[in-house]
Amino acid sequence: MKAAVSTAVVIVCVAAQSVQAAPGWERQLDMKAMAEAARTIGELFAGKRPYSQQALKAAAEAIMARAGVNLTDAFAGEAQQDSKADFGAIASSTEDFDKLARNLEIYAAALSTAADRSPARLGPETRMGGTLLGSPFAPKAEAARDAAVVPAEHVYHLMLQTCTTCHAKFRRP
Repeated sequence: MKAAVSTAVVIVCVAAQSVQAAPGWERQLDMKAMAEAARTIGELFAGKRPYSQQALKAAAEAIMARAGVNLTDAFAGEAQQDSKADFGAIASSTEDFDKLARNLEIYAAALSTAADRSPARLGPETRMGGTLLGSPFAPKAEAARDAAVVPAEHVYHLMLQTCTTCHAKFRRP
């Protein structure tokens, strides 16, 4: 009887440790899923992958599902040794981190909408052209404003810029 109780206690302790470790693994899997989704979108725009409305929509939705408050919540926990996240920087600049997470969600939503509008191909209206945004003389990008008015390909680049900015500020080398 004592052996059964001891075994049960060990199982409960191991399970509790696994549950505590899960957010770190989930966070890493989510970041990898977003990177893969961004790669898919980039390949669609670059012509390295045949255009598929479903592929663009699924990739945008994958990012959108992990961005915004979901991304903020994923990094609200304690630092873990195997994480490259700089939890100290995130904690001291939560407003900046939250804004980047929201911007990522806005850009992903705009790409999802672009997929809805582009059932057969990425037409000229989805491509970057003569827009000032993205040039060195452009006003600072503002996700809520720009995602709705710039071509989807440019939204993709703004989304990548958001990822790069977040990694530069909140990721350890």
